Amino acid sequence: MLKEFRVTNYKSIREEQVFTMEACPAKLVSEYQDHVIKAGKERLLKVASIYGPNGGGKSNLLKAMSTFCGIVLRSMYLNDSIKDENYFPNVFLRGKDTVFTLYIVSEGYEIGYSLTVDLNKMTQQFNPQSFASPFAWAIDFEIKKEEMVCRKLEEKEFAQLFERNSKGIVTCETLKDVDLIKGKRSLAKNYTFLKYFTETFKDDSSPISVFFKEISSYLWPRMEDTPFNYTKETMEPLKNCLGKAKEILNVFDMRITKLEFKEVAQGVFHPYIERKNEDGEVFSIPLGNESSGTIKVINLVFAILSKKGGVCFADDFDSHLHPKLIRAIVEMFTSKENESRQLIFNSHDITNMNNKLFRRDEIWFAYRDERFSTIYTPLSNIVNYKGEMVRKDAVYGKQYLEGRFGADPFIKKGLTWCD
Repeated sequence: MLKEFRVTNYKSIREEQVFTMEACPAKLVSEYQDHVIKAGKERLLKVASIYGPNGGGKSNLLKAMSTFCGIVLRSMYLNDSIKDENYFPNVFLRGKDTVFTLYIVSEGYEIGYSLTVDLNKMTQQFNPQSFASPFAWAIDFEIKKEEMVCRKLEEKEFAQLFERNSKGIVTCETLKDVDLIKGKRSLAKNYTFLKYFTETFKDDSSPISVFFKEISSYLWPRMEDTPFNYTKETMEPLKNCLGKAKEILNVFDMRITKLEFKEVAQGVFHPYIERKNEDGEVFSIPLGNESSGTIKVINLVFAILSKKGGVCFADDFDSHLHPKLIRAIVEMFTSKENESRQLIFNSHDITNMNNKLFRRDEIWFAYRDERFSTIYTPLSNIVNYKGEMVRKDAVYGKQYLEGRFGADPFIKKGLTWCD
């Protein structure tokens, strides 16, 4: 499970920003203890929602995570939602390196992994073969530093597992007899040792493999309101989930009698929804003919059911979705039955920004400082002039709209359409 993510010099992010899923101590945030998953002494949150004005940088935190995972997994198509990077460069400070650091808790370990990369040469390329998006990143970047540390949950101190320098040379005490390390051979500039290790060794018990398996399980549901073209390979993992997907969708009042895939062209499959009218007539409708909200929620449910565990990252989560549906999805993640999944999303949905749904440390705000650089802060860190936290029975949405938490647009008064 994700514990902490740090990023420096990425898009609107200038200085290092720390986003954490670590729950506040119970004496500070006492509400909804069932929203917390315990692993040893670690207490991790199940959900986090990021609010803020348009252009504040809400999406950039998720895109930073997507770029980081794409570099490690060598799959830059994770970050396919970016349309025009000539308008907004991929780094805040040109000529400077970008630093990503991720901490996870999994299989009895806490593992930290840091990656320093030069993203200044990254560009988009057109790839008509991509069924997800024709635009994706060209893999043109340089890894300057790579490091992993680890500790068992019952231990306090971290031990270094490996380190890679700017020349691509890796040092690792436990693997010092491996030819790459023993011979001090350099890795390619855009090839992580983490990826090399998992492709070379089949040691699933190693913390290095545990970390790679963790980030490989992260979910990036297609949040656009367009249908998804499934290949046989992408469809197969979902075939056994169609019954559960139909059950979940009917809880969301979709009124579906059957959910299936049909081959619409050679090797291309589309989801179809079957419904009955009041006369008992059956209609099989391609997903592309459904509403934008229905398409979006089905894409989300498919992503959640396709893998066990993992973190689900949802950009523009409230677009086309009714507030009640958003609430139902969040409650799926915060339920007592969920002990392995996390949901991280951004939103403008003030209706659900309340103490009936969220803990104070589950609500985050993104805003720009005086240098137009994005800052992220949780509601649990906001205090009044007396140094007092926001009360757990406060009306969060109302106070946010009143400007008490910042991170909201300042609309000038007196503007008209007239000259």
